[in-house]
Amino acid sequence: MLHTLLNEFRTSKNSKTQKLKVLYRLILNHGPIRAETLASLASMKPATCARLLDELSKCQLISTSELGESTGGRKPILYSINPADGYLVGIEMSDIYSTIVLQNLKLDILGMVKVKYEHLETAENMLDHLLNKVNTLLEEHHLKLESLLGIGIAIDHILERDKLPYHQYSARIQELYRYITDKVPCFVLLGSGISFAAFAEYRLRYTSDSKRFLFTTCDTDIRSCTIINNHYAPAPISTAQAFGHTTIDINGQRCECGSFGCLKQYSSLSAIKTRIIKQLRLGKPSVINELVNHESEINYHIIFKALTLNDALCLEALEEAAYYYGIAIANAVLITQADVVVCGGTLTPKNHFFAVTKKSIEDKLSIFPHIKTRIYPANDSYEIVAQGAGGMVIQNYLSDY
Repeated sequence: MLHTLLNEFRTSKNSKTQKLKVLYRLILNHGPIRAETLASLASMKPATCARLLDELSKCQLISTSELGESTGGRKPILYSINPADGYLVGIEMSDIYSTIVLQNLKLDILGMVKVKYEHLETAENMLDHLLNKVNTLLEEHHLKLESLLGIGIAIDHILERDKLPYHQYSARIQELYRYITDKVPCFVLLGSGISFAAFAEYRLRYTSDSKRFLFTTCDTDIRSCTIINNHYAPAPISTAQAFGHTTIDINGQRCECGSFGCLKQYSSLSAIKTRIIKQLRLGKPSVINELVNHESEINYHIIFKALTLNDALCLEALEEAAYYYGIAIANAVLITQADVVVCGGTLTPKNHFFAVTKKSIEDKLSIFPHIKTRIYPANDSYEIVAQGAGGMVIQNYLSDY
């Protein structure tokens, strides 16, 4: 029943079907929610809204088991989606740790698998391996691939790992899409990890708290995604790292993209590593000298270990990166007028990185006291990309484009 109705939502232009889709989407995004609020958000007459809600209830797409707070009379009925009938799978492909999650429509994780790769594999080989893991996970929950509403897969890490030129992304994505749809008897969505992570962070924590939401991550690449008034418009995978090419200094360092002074040259993991190595070559003291025998042994894990030891040289490089990252985010806020900013990625939880980033943003925005942007670190979850990948599947069924 759910499969049938969701496919109708996606394909039918019938006026009634479109109204049912609008109500179901509002309940998914805002539930538990009162009928009066739904009618207002959907710009429907209360009688029309009640009739359509009754139809969704009879189809068992929504439930009315929860009651709201009483204001003196009877407790109002609150509508929620029925998550038990729909299952989603989200996958984050990575040559370090790939993550697979099985979840319901509320993005609650029902089962999870982590897959560690010891050596590089082709994307096709990884997909074969991951799909076998999906089948095993489904069997544990007495489900089959055919019973899924769909599978969402974040593939940008693999495209970047393979050093694919941006102009070849579309052809390679289509190639991978055909490869997986030949093997999977359900809806498949390929996309970018930043879009999926932003979607999950927003859906799980900020839906009722933000109208203009900006999500950013800072690690090997620097990315961003904006959600306006619950409207998700994921950027193409080939432009996922565009935020990292925001210009910080027009007379600055040359970037791999050919421009000068890009944020990536100041705030990414590779920028921090480069800065630290330059300082070591100048003879600056650091605990790193005790952790490695040669400069070639310095990697991100060594730097992270030095940070846990509060190494002054590494802390200085980290804080400088955070400062420039905050400047770039503040510039984005001035353009988007975001009311909530969430900072994620590998660097955000490290030492004072988030605190320096937040101060840098606030200092830049202080001359605009009417911009009341709230700034938060991302939820410390390594499953957020996979959760968003699965969640974006249901969003695709309910989109208007």
